[in-house]
Parts: sequence; C-alpha cells; structure tokens
Amino acid sequence: MRHDWLSRLTVAVIERMRSFIGGSLSGPTVQKGQDCFAAEPWPAPGASAGDGGWWQAALRADRTIAFEWDARLRSSQRSANAHDVLGFSPADTITPALFLAQVHGEDRAPLLRALTQVSPDNTTYSVSFRFIRLDDGRQLWLRETGRAEFDQSARVLRVSGLTHDISQRKRSEEHQARLVGELDHRLKNVLARVAVVAQATREGSRSLDEFVRAFDGRLKSLTDAYTLLDGSKLQGVDLHDLIRHQLAPYAVASNTSLDGPKMALAATATEAFAMVLHELVTNAAKYGALSAPHGKVLVSWEIQRSAGAQPILKVSWQETGGPPVAHPLRSGYGISLIRELIPHEVGGKVDFKFAAEGMHCTLEIPVEQVARTPTPGAPDHAPAQPG
Repeated sequence: MRHDWLSRLTVAVIERMRSFIGGSLSGPTVQKGQDCFAAEPWPAPGASAGDGGWWQAALRADRTIAFEWDARLRSSQRSANAHDVLGFSPADTITPALFLAQVHGEDRAPLLRALTQVSPDNTTYSVSFRFIRLDDGRQLWLRETGRAEFDQSARVLRVSGLTHDISQRKRSEEHQARLVGELDHRLKNVLARVAVVAQATREGSRSLDEFVRAFDGRLKSLTDAYTLLDGSKLQGVDLHDLIRHQLAPYAVASNTSLDGPKMALAATATEAFAMVLHELVTNAAKYGALSAPHGKVLVSWEIQRSAGAQPILKVSWQETGGPPVAHPLRSGYGISLIRELIPHEVGGKVDFKFAAEGMHCTLEIPVEQVARTPTPGAPDHAPAQPG
C-alpha cells in the first residue's frame, strides 16, 4: 500500500514539474498526433523560480534526483544535483550504463527486474538498492520510484521518476534492528539467569521465607544493573558506579572505600559484576565487615599490563574490622556462584582468602572480555572516596 501512494506522489510531482518547465525551455516539443517525444533538458543550476529553479533547490535539499530516460533516443537526463548526490564529476555524462555500473552487484538484478516488469497495465515501479559513489567509494542507499509511458503498441517510450537518497533512514533502521536484537538476546539471557538463580536459591534455602528473601535480593541486584544499563542506552556502565550502587544500602562515610580508574563495562560484563557484587555485599552485611560497627570494605581495581600479554583487570574486595573469619567447610551459593560465573561469563579467575582479620576476594579478568570503548574526554581515574 505504501508503494502505491509513493508511486502516485511521484507521478504527480513529475507532472507538476513538467507544467512548470515544459513551456519555458528550448528543445523538442510534443506535436499533436505524435506517440513519443524526445526528452527535454532539465533547468540549469541557478535558473530562476519562474523556469523551475525552485524545483532544483527543493531536490537538492531533500537529496532527491529527478530523472527521465527516453527509450527512442536511448538517452537519459537527471536534475542538476545528480552529480553531487551520486559522486560523479561535473564533467561526467551519467549514462544508464555508467549509473548501472555503480549499483551494488547484489542489487543490480533486482533493479533491472523492477524496470523490466513495467507494462501498460502496471506502469509504476518502486525499488531500493545500494549505490557506490564514484568519487569516494561511499555506499548509499537509494529509493527509486518511477513511471513508464507506452505507445499504442505497448512499447516503452520513456521512464521518469525520482531517486531519493535514503542512506540516513537505512542507518537508523539498521541501528534500531541491532537494538531490538540486543534486547531480545538480553531478555533471553535474563530469563535463563533468573531460572538458574531461582533453582540455586531454592536448593540453598531452609524455609520458604528464607528463599523469598534471598531470591528477592538477587533479583533486585539484577534489576539495579538493568536500571544502570538503561540509563547508558544499553552500552554498559562504569565499574565505580556499579560498585557504589550495590554498596549503597549499607554504606556510610566510614565503612566503604572505592579506588580505581575509569572502567566502562560492556553490557554482559555489567550483569556478571552485578551478581558477583550482590553476593559479596550480602555476605559482608550478614557475616562480614558490614555487620560490625567498625568493619570496613575496601574495593580497588587496576589495569595490569605486561609485555606480550593482554591487559588484565584486577579487582580486589578486602574486608577488615569484622567478626573473626574461618574458612567455610563448604561453599555456599554466593561463593559458588562467583567461582563459576567469572570464568564462564567473562573468562576470568577468582581467588578467595579467608584470613582471620577479614575475607579477601580477588578477580582477574582480561580487559577485552569486560570493557567497552571509553568515552572520549572522560577522566581516566576515579579517585579514592567513600562508597
């Protein structure tokens, strides 16, 4: 249906243009009784509004080319902006063969098919195709809508229409498609992750109330991570912001400290870190440093670089001043999740030390597995500060 109104609009525009330019330009005219005519030249650049110059201005503004191909003379003409849009030199004569040579190889056949399928009963066509600019090799997306005229023997006399540069619209559509695909992928990951969390929480809970509290907390950590992701347009969040957000329910000026460089996490890494941090924070609040008046959690991170090796993100979670720590006889869900999640999701290593003065967790992860491209001009270090 959209193609129908676009075709009708094209025909109306062409006829309107002819009504303005047909009588004021030199060139062959249509004689009564003739069944075909030679193409008339288009207005030259700088022509006055009275002889069609305003049409050229309108076409230039919309990056739309008006064209006409005369079947009898085997010649074609285009509006004055064609060379600029298509990347041809002003000295080039844009013949049908030259134009077709720049059409993307995969789109040449569909374009020709659209042109050859016109008939007296189906005089209009509409087709999109890629076009390679001759001067700089840039790829354009063009949308061409035209109308064919036939003589009494059903032979094509001429084809005329509009070719519109729709590259910007195509880029927007492709970007939107990527976002939808990313959202779809992320939704499936979330559902799978929730199912795993629910199962593991159920196995580690001794009562329904305990299950509900633990499951609710873990879901909230994921929800908070997605809130941060949403604010960053799904591009990932800064590690400092994520840690501060996870510590916020328990943090006061004296019991947390964060220190490390700016580190923009990719979206998938944001999810993994959110779950790891939630388990560390929950454990510290229940049994560790955050459960004691003088306890403190120090979180630091750095990028370690060495010759011939890929950069490593090293994250240290150090608790002090809490209740005495003993090595657990068996790993609970939180520790097990961290030990499994970091290698599986981001290809890293995990080390736990249960010293008497406080638990210490170290993560070592390849930067390429977790980082996204940093924002130009952003400071490269987040100074040490309370969480």
